[in-house]
Amino acid sequence: MNFHKFPISLQRKIEDAIASGDLSEQKIVTVGDLSRKYKASIGDVQLVLPGLERKGLVKKKGVEAIQILGLYKAEIESVFQYAEKSKLKPETIVRSITVENASESMAEILSISEGDPLFVQVRTRKIGGQVLANQYNFIPYEICPGLEEVDLSRTSFQVTLEKRFRTIIARIEETYSLKHPERDDMEILSVSQNQPVLVVQRTSFSRNGYPLVFADIHVNPTQFHYVKDLWPEAVALIKTLDQGGK
Repeated sequence: MNFHKFPISLQRKIEDAIASGDLSEQKIVTVGDLSRKYKASIGDVQLVLPGLERKGLVKKKGVEAIQILGLYKAEIESVFQYAEKSKLKPETIVRSITVENASESMAEILSISEGDPLFVQVRTRKIGGQVLANQYNFIPYEICPGLEEVDLSRTSFQVTLEKRFRTIIARIEETYSLKHPERDDMEILSVSQNQPVLVVQRTSFSRNGYPLVFADIHVNPTQFHYVKDLWPEAVALIKTLDQGGK
């Protein structure tokens, strides 16, 4: 995919029509129907359809038919939402956001083709003014074209996906481990080379079962108590660390 030529406005028109009910739930349409309705080329409609299906807004039914699924109800809570609800004053610093070509390993995780464009979003997560985590998000480009223009400093990325990009997370898979910090971990989390950090790797999926976001989150163990209820399965790992009596 040439992301420079991706028809962002067409994708947003179709997404808004699905959200508003203009394209009614369970309706069956074709590529030709969408082309005529939105005065777009067949090629442009075909470009946006994979993203719409990945998000769980539509589902292919055979070669030509497309079923409108409508919006899925949001039920998964993000780190930012958890912290905000707990009155912990969450804050996000987006250190960089770039469009890169998917490596073989990342393509496999996200179920895209090697070399496909994806966003790499590098963030510092704070709670109550203290740095909680160093986080890398990997997102297929078709999920949120225009993401680089969004201010996420005091807004949940997940809510932004839901409201701006019509992308609802239906389920998540997470793994937890303790690892030695990487170079930017030492700088961002203010930990020493020999001080393990908690690594949470979260893959988010749509109702259609497609991966939406892969998040590699490196948490400073000394700040873990703020989010221990969000990640209860990691509590036992944290207890194995000698944190100087904390």
